[in-house]
Amino acid sequence: MFRFFKMPVDDINPSVRQVTRGQSPSMPASQSKATNGEVLLDSLVALSKINGIGVVQHGARLSVIGELLVSMLTHLPASTRVAIAGSFRDRISVLTSLSDDNGLPSQYHSALQTEVNRYLNALR
Repeated sequence: MFRFFKMPVDDINPSVRQVTRGQSPSMPASQSKATNGEVLLDSLVALSKINGIGVVQHGARLSVIGELLVSMLTHLPASTRVAIAGSFRDRISVLTSLSDDNGLPSQYHSALQTEVNRYLNALR
């Protein structure tokens, strides 16, 4: 259904490609260290771009899903929304207890609480 983070490096930056030892010319050790550092830096830049694009794509998907859920919730009858809110609170309580056991950072808990409140407000 979705392509999760499987994006070839060539799609991001066509100038970044893998090079084998046979393709590399021999050079003095000092120049080799500098070149290795440059290759590592280029690899880090390519990886950062790939990860950044993946995070942005994931965020876009989550935004669309969130807006769809809010739209759907607002069209439900009031009695159904009350029942969903109770069930949602119970499930979030379980989720929160599991995440507390794993020592997740405060940013996670803050984002979770923000999203929970968003949907609870939509259910009102």
